[in-house]
Parts: sequence; structure tokens; C-alpha cells
Amino acid sequence: MEIQKMKILFVVTAYKRHDGDVITPWLTELIHHLRKKMIDVEVFTSSYKGLGAQILDGIKIHRFRYFLKNLENLTHDETVPDRVSHNPFNLFLIFFYMTAGTWSIIKLVRKEKYDIVHIHWPFPHIVFGVFARIAGKTRLFSTFYGLEIRWFKKKFSWLARPFALLLNKSDVITAISTHTRDELRNIIERKVEIIPFSAAISEREMRISDENEILFVGRLVERKGIKYLIKAFAEVRNEIPHKLVIIGDGPERLELEKLVDLLDLRSRVCFTGWISTNEKQQYYEKCSFFVLPAVYDKHGDIEGLGVVMIEAMSCGKPIIASNAGGITDVIDDNKTGILAPPGDIRALAEAIKKLANNLQLRKKMGEQARKAIDERFNWDKITEKLISLYEEYH
Repeated sequence: MEIQKMKILFVVTAYKRHDGDVITPWLTELIHHLRKKMIDVEVFTSSYKGLGAQILDGIKIHRFRYFLKNLENLTHDETVPDRVSHNPFNLFLIFFYMTAGTWSIIKLVRKEKYDIVHIHWPFPHIVFGVFARIAGKTRLFSTFYGLEIRWFKKKFSWLARPFALLLNKSDVITAISTHTRDELRNIIERKVEIIPFSAAISEREMRISDENEILFVGRLVERKGIKYLIKAFAEVRNEIPHKLVIIGDGPERLELEKLVDLLDLRSRVCFTGWISTNEKQQYYEKCSFFVLPAVYDKHGDIEGLGVVMIEAMSCGKPIIASNAGGITDVIDDNKTGILAPPGDIRALAEAIKKLANNLQLRKKMGEQARKAIDERFNWDKITEKLISLYEEYH
């Protein structure tokens, strides 16, 4: 596509701090695909324990300081809602975060000339965006992922009207799934474009196999529903030959490991912690199928899309997942995978047994999964759609 070069500023809650950091790999992938199309993308985000400006993979990262170095941990390793629920002091930090971020982005957009400021997670970053729009005389895009909407509705519903007024300053509003778009109803009345993201896996030649492993990848937090997966696996362990591999880490890991011990599953369940991108891809390539048993957590949060499913499907693997959230935008029930009600251990166990004991069904669903990703979650198509919106307002 012939396009005039544009300069875009991505405003995000958190961005990777070093090579190998597991923070939002799909966002890095989107930036790289935009840069291939001659879109110059820079990142504006918060500091983490004093971390300053960086250049990683050729991408300029502008980080703003907002508090004392040792206490500058509101973002990155946990979501902000989780941080606040664990320690109310973090609610106090939000004031400094918003004040420092607003002043920093005003200075940045006055110094640098951006065509578009693209806000990711608009609550509360739409405040940064509106000030940037005025100070930098730039266009404003806002993209929703889901978590921030539910947190806003639960904790800050009294801000609905001023939030909507600020959002209306956006030239374009997008969401990553129909579920996320629907959650914006009763908050804004503007048209919302759906632009998903895709897998952040290597384009190297894949070595696809089936080694009797059931795979989960993600943060070990309540909304991922891992305890239901472990309990469902326990119900069928004597009827299937598979092991369960759980990749990731998080606040629930200790309790999940205790559950595994309680159910006498230690020889059949493996916790790897966080591993490298290449190692993770190898697990995708050799697993039998992937499971994402997402549930609504205490914040009312659920998966907005489920990029880990897309990564597994890109490797030709079928999916078992919950029939909730943005998952239904990705999985076609009984075609690319099997959907079960959230938190339903019996239904999850039956789905696991069905796939584990039918190699041909796994192969058929895996082939259909790979085809669906190529057709609906292709990075080139996603990037082209976003660029066309950028061009419309350039």
C-alpha cells in the first residue's frame, strides 16, 4: 500500500522494559508491523522503579516518572486494579500517576510533532489524550480492551458522564472484540470499530507434533480459571494419557500448586513459570490442544480476546475455552474448538476427555483453527485496517 509516512504515539499503561520481558508482546508485534508499512510509532508509558527513556528494537519509549523510585510500581507486573485491591495506597499513587503523565505528555507532544496520539486503555488515559490533542494539535484514537471498562463501571461509575465527554474528543474509537464493544453501551453512543490483535509468535519454520500435553499459558490470576482446569483434569486423569503444562506465573501460583498436591497430581501437572518466547512456541507446537478456562473474577473481568488462543491456533492446535467474553470472537464451537460454560468443571472435563481421546478430531479442529487465524486474525489485514483509519484522519 502506498501511504504517506505518519508519526504515531502509542499511549499505554505498560510496555516491555528489556528484551525478553513478557509485557504485552502482541502490542510490540503490532508496532513492528506498522513500522514495516512505514508508520513511525513511538511509545509513551509510565516508569517502573525509576526506569527512564529507552530505545528497544528501534522503538523510542518515553517513560514518565511519577513517584519515589522504590514505590514506582503501580503498573507492569500486575494490573492496576489488582495493585489497588492488594494495597489501597496505590489508589493514592494514581493521583501522582495522572498528574505527572499529563504534564509529561504535554511537553512531549509540543517537542515532537505527532500526526496521531493513539490511546490504549482509555480509562484513565483519555485524560492524557485530550491534553495531547490540544497541546500537540493532533488527532486522537482510543482503543478499549475490556478490563478498564469493567473496572470503571464497578469502581468509578459516577464518572460516566465526564468520561464520555472526554471520549467524544476522540476522532476514532476502537475495541478488540464485539464483547468489548458491547460493554461500551450506555457509556458512549459513538460508532466503535472492531480491530483485534493477533499472535505474537515467531515466523520461523514450525515443528508441529502431538506429545500428549494439554497446555495453558497466561498469568496465574483468578480470571484465567486455572483452578477449574486443574479440577477438571483430576476428574479425567485415569481416562487420558496426557500431562497438563501450565506456563506463567502470578499471585495464585502457590494456591494452585497446593491444589495440585491436594489432588495428588504432582506427577501429571507441570508449572514452568515464565519462559522465553522461543520455549513457549515450542510448547505450542508440541501440545495436543490448548485450554483457556476463563471466568469472571471479583472485579467482573473476563478475557477481552485471548491472544494465547490465537497463538496456539496459529500452530494448528484446537482450543477448549469458556463461552464468555471476547473468546467467542475467536473460537467457533465444535469447529475450531470446544466452548464450555465458565466455571463448569464437569463440562470442562468432558471437553478435555473428548479431545484427548480423539487424535483425528484434534487434527481436524487444528487445521480449521489455523485456517481461521489466517483468514480473520492475520497481522497484515489487521494492520491494513488500522492504517486505513489513520489515513482517513491524517
